Formats: sequence, structure tokens, C-alpha cells
Amino acid sequence: MKLMIGLMLALGFLAACSDTGPVFPTPEHLENWVKSGESLDPRSDRAPTISDPVIRFRLARGERRSTLRTGDGWGLDQTYLMGFDVRLDPRHRPGRAVTLSRVLRRGDPASTLVTIRLDPRHGLMAMNRACVPISELNQWHRVEIRIAFADNDSGFLEVFCDRRPVWAQSGFRTTLPPTCRRAEGCKTPVPRPVDFEWQIGLHSDRNARHDIVVEMQRIIHHRLFVIPNRVIRLQP
Repeated sequence: MKLMIGLMLALGFLAACSDTGPVFPTPEHLENWVKSGESLDPRSDRAPTISDPVIRFRLARGERRSTLRTGDGWGLDQTYLMGFDVRLDPRHRPGRAVTLSRVLRRGDPASTLVTIRLDPRHGLMAMNRACVPISELNQWHRVEIRIAFADNDSGFLEVFCDRRPVWAQSGFRTTLPPTCRRAEGCKTPVPRPVDFEWQIGLHSDRNARHDIVVEMQRIIHHRLFVIPNRVIRLQP
């Protein structure tokens, strides 16, 4: 109990001293789950190269996927923070958009809940909104996602780029893509999700035309019990 109260006070202090966005410490070195071979998506064409604290994802010509995945034990009525720093090797930028991160619902129906993509023209895109221009991606930039998994209108989703909120919606069913409010008529019965999965790395819908290389660091995911600096809703 004392530990929880101390944590809440500490987070409250950090929130008061911050402009916006999630306020949680991030490790300088890669967490063990990132370095574990068990986190590699078995559908990957190649494993990333790890040189702690940096992990390097690469797609060669003809390849589609080099990703890590996690999410064991994630369930309804839980809130999670996911985050990573990313920079692009300008010598190996993609010829077409590729996915860097996505949160998936596993079950029937399966669906993608959150998507962070790298576009060769527009740069980093969070939920199809501009995040970081392509010209600035030679430097490190941080992406953070907070999602409360809910099968009713108590869920929320927030996406931040460099602590700036770029997408936020509250009071909707987060187990389907973010257009589904029961209060607005979305009442179609849907089976409970089997589980959730977070994928991070490089994923292309089609074979890569040439080498694509991105680097990441400070990759984290944590279940949240205290949620400072909430963003209730951003206008489209």
C-alpha cells in the first residue's frame, strides 16, 4: 500500500512538471524481452541486429517482415503503455510505406487497432496523422501509445509523438478499430478477443524493392495503474 501511494505521488509530481504525454522513466538499455529470441515474430524474414542500447531492423530486397511481438497476458479492462525511439537510415529509406508498429486484436474477427507507419514522402504517420517529417527522421524521435482495452464505451486510445498528442479518443470500444461507439449505434455483438499483440519493427505489405533500415531504442511496454496527463479527445 505504501509503495502504491509513493508511486502515485511520484507520478503526480512528474505530471505537474511535464508539458504533456506519458510521464514514465524509460530504460537506457533494451529490456530483456526485446533481446530474447522468443520475441521474434516467427514469420520474420530475418532477425534484427542488437547492439544494446540500439536494435537495428532491416529488410533486404524481396523481404517483407522483421518484427518483434509481445502481449502475452494482456486482456480486457487493462491499460497499457507502449513506446519506442526511432530513427531512419537516410541511405535506406523505403520506396513505399511500411509499418513500424501496430497493436492487434487476436480472435474472430481479428483486426488492427493502432498503426504507426513510415511513409517515404510524409515521414512518420500515427493513425494516418502526421507525426515527424521525413527530413527530421535522421535524428531520434519518440512514439508512445496508451490504450485501455475495453469491450464497452469505457476504452480510450492516445498516440504521442515526441510527447505531443497526435491522436486521442475516449469513451469507445477499443477492441475494434477506433470508430466504434456503442452510444452511437455500434451494438453488433462481437466475440470477446482471444488476446492482444503488439508488433514492432519493419513490416511491408509487399516485397521490399531495396534495403530498408531503421534503428530503435528505449522500447518499452508496461501495464498502467496510474495514468497522468490524459488527453480526452483531439478533433479530426
